[in-house]
Amino acid sequence: MPATRNASLLKECALFDIQRASRVVAGLYNAHLRDAGLTIAQFSILRNIAALQPVGIVRLAGALAMERTSVTRLVEPLIEAGFVRATAGEDRRVRNIEVTAKGQARIRAAKGRWRAAQRELYDTLGKGEWIAMRNALRTTVRKVRERHERP
Repeated sequence: MPATRNASLLKECALFDIQRASRVVAGLYNAHLRDAGLTIAQFSILRNIAALQPVGIVRLAGALAMERTSVTRLVEPLIEAGFVRATAGEDRRVRNIEVTAKGQARIRAAKGRWRAAQRELYDTLGKGEWIAMRNALRTTVRKVRERHERP
């Protein structure tokens, strides 16, 4: 395939732009959270577990819009670090995840750095762009989920 055609496909690909923006923004957040010893992915998972706990992996994956196996791979290091614990669920096949006291302390330690990343992104984009982007992303998630989950 000629290089010009490849470039044209990249210019047309919505996912390419979404992923590129995601990587750049994640880099900004990771830079802020580095001294707290967390990545933005870990911080987000910890915050979601804390909000939903006790929560099973399937429900957590749904809240994060991620595959169950990907969430499991991200949760395991948090268990090993002592930030979360897995407990038996109602069914032996299900395990519930909860944030430990150590995990709560890590969330508190990272929250100020997360807020600084939020402020930097907000200041970089400006209020109008921030609101438009947030609304567009939330609408995209909702509409794609609705269409994808139709019988």
